[in-house]
Amino acid sequence: MSTSAAVPCFSIDAIRFNPAALVLPSRDLRKALRLVVPLPAFPGEDLRYPVRYPADMRRRDGSRHPLAALPHPKAGRPLEDWRGRPIVGPDGSVPSGVVFFNYEDATFQGVGSGGDGIVIFNRPTPEQACELQRFVAGMGGPAALDSVERVLLVLERAQQIGLDDRYDSTRTYAARSLTVVADTATGVPGFGLHLRASETVSAVFVPGPARVGDLHLGAEGGVFLLVSGNRESREREVRSVSPGAFTDTY
Repeated sequence: MSTSAAVPCFSIDAIRFNPAALVLPSRDLRKALRLVVPLPAFPGEDLRYPVRYPADMRRRDGSRHPLAALPHPKAGRPLEDWRGRPIVGPDGSVPSGVVFFNYEDATFQGVGSGGDGIVIFNRPTPEQACELQRFVAGMGGPAALDSVERVLLVLERAQQIGLDDRYDSTRTYAARSLTVVADTATGVPGFGLHLRASETVSAVFVPGPARVGDLHLGAEGGVFLLVSGNRESREREVRSVSPGAFTDTY
């Protein structure tokens, strides 16, 4: 750990999940809901950091974020994984897809455009889910989301109706960890409301204010979740959420 005058700075690798709290997804239907939008294969953009942070970037309490509209220090570089490693192919190539911003985590995300990518929206109300499903259906369904511009239209509409806590994932993850809500099934595989499966995850709280890697935590701190791990390779997939989002989800 290194310390500035006021804010502790941690490497992401400094977070240990042994010991840690083991938690299950909430049994509260509203808290456990996820809205999934699968994407087809299409020519995407390079998954690189944009020139600037969003002008409407905010803190988790709703106030304007001090980084809003400022130049991004890694502009033009490949997006990085949770450990700060560039996301590139074996040959060093930058994958293609769509870059977007998660306003809950205050991070840029990149969903792949190779045919396995999905966008997951956290904690939608049934009304929000129906509205976004209608919007996607009006565009021709998920299969018609075949360009960067069309995917960004969906993300813009989602933000307009309050769905700005969103992140990228894959159909493989959805098949393993999510269950379709039968009463709202859309008839399109992988599209619509899902519930988190009953998987336990490890959770660690980091008090704020602090900085973990590139993630700036406010006074409320942050909760880091060990989503998956491989004991042999010691590879881990970690996601951070606000304490409020954690209590709303687990």
